[in-house]
Amino acid sequence: MRLDAERIIERFRLFSGEALDGSDPDRDALCRALCGDCARWVEESLREDPGEEPLPGAEALAAAEAFAQLALADQAGSPESVSTPELKLQQGSRARYAAALAQEKRRAAAHLLREEHFYFGEA
Repeated sequence: MRLDAERIIERFRLFSGEALDGSDPDRDALCRALCGDCARWVEESLREDPGEEPLPGAEALAAAEAFAQLALADQAGSPESVSTPELKLQQGSRARYAAALAQEKRRAAAHLLREEHFYFGEA
C-alpha cells in the first residue's frame, strides 16, 4: 500500500504554511523529502495492507510528522533568541505545537498502526 504523496504534501502545506511553489527550491526539496520519509514510516507502521482503500488518517499523520520534523530542523538551525539593547526576538513555539499536532494525528490513526509499545506490570 502506498499513501498518496500529493495528498500528504497538500495536507503538509496546510499544517506548515509552506508555499512549496518553487520560489525556494532547497526548502521545497527539504519539505518534500520529509513528507516522503514520513510517508514511508507510516506505510511500514500499518497493521496490515489495507489494499487500495484511501487512508486519510494515515496521510494526515505522515503530513503532521513531516511538519514536526521541519519545525525541529528550523529550530535546531537558528538561535533561540537574538537581542539588542532596544529589542529582543525569541523563537516561537512552532516545534512544540507541531509535535502536539503530530501526537494528535498519531492518536487519531492508532487503529491503523501496529502497536509499538508494551507495558507489563500491575495497574
